[in-house]
Amino acid sequence: MKRITDMTVAEYQRLAKRLDRRFSADKRWEELPVHHPPGRPRTGEQRDRLAVHSIKMTAGEWAALQAEAKTLGITVNALVRSVLRPSALPRIVQAAGLTS
Repeated sequence: MKRITDMTVAEYQRLAKRLDRRFSADKRWEELPVHHPPGRPRTGEQRDRLAVHSIKMTAGEWAALQAEAKTLGITVNALVRSVLRPSALPRIVQAAGLTS
């Protein structure tokens, strides 16, 4: 990503619009895309346990997955989950602030 001082006006406006969609003041706290830090959850916080599995793909396939996830504003894991469980995609897209 470019530094803000190196951006053109159009690039800066696109960045500002993207950030406004994701983190605008109109969103409730629960709607903001929050990263859960690794480690133990806070006292009383319930999280689903995640099992670690690996998917072997070529470097080109991984790059395509990463590019698609980046355009949607979600993680590769969220993209894979949405493909495996299509009912999750609208929730993920809404959580990422990509709905109009």
